[in-house]
Amino acid sequence: MLKQVACVLLITVCLMSSASAIKCYQCKSLTDVNCAKEKIDPASNIRTVDCDTVPKPNTMEQLQPVTRCNKVVTSDRAGTIVSRDCHFESIGQKDNECTVTHSRQVDSCYTCKGDLCNASGSGHLVAVGLSALLAMFALQMAL
Repeated sequence: MLKQVACVLLITVCLMSSASAIKCYQCKSLTDVNCAKEKIDPASNIRTVDCDTVPKPNTMEQLQPVTRCNKVVTSDRAGTIVSRDCHFESIGQKDNECTVTHSRQVDSCYTCKGDLCNASGSGHLVAVGLSALLAMFALQMAL
């Protein structure tokens, strides 16, 4: 019985998403070439921010508390820019939908939940997969 309770608690902790603000990588490929890489190297010294302390954009109305990070690729005639930041969502906004405050075209937008999850474009799927494997392993141990 104790193993089953521990297993349920472990699964809950693995799959639970926090309602409080998170930490995200914050950079633009215009000023840091490492920002444009597919995956951020932790040794690259890219800035990390606590999203509670990041000022909200003035142009967005009805923003919700920040619970996601993003990686956004935009372009115009001058070229492509990759940026990573806290993801500010307005009420009713869909997942993986990014709004930019300038005239650049959004080529791709990846949002994720979890501290520093915007290190790459696929971290969320890896985290969910690992959580599922851990949960299955814990269930096998409990039986």
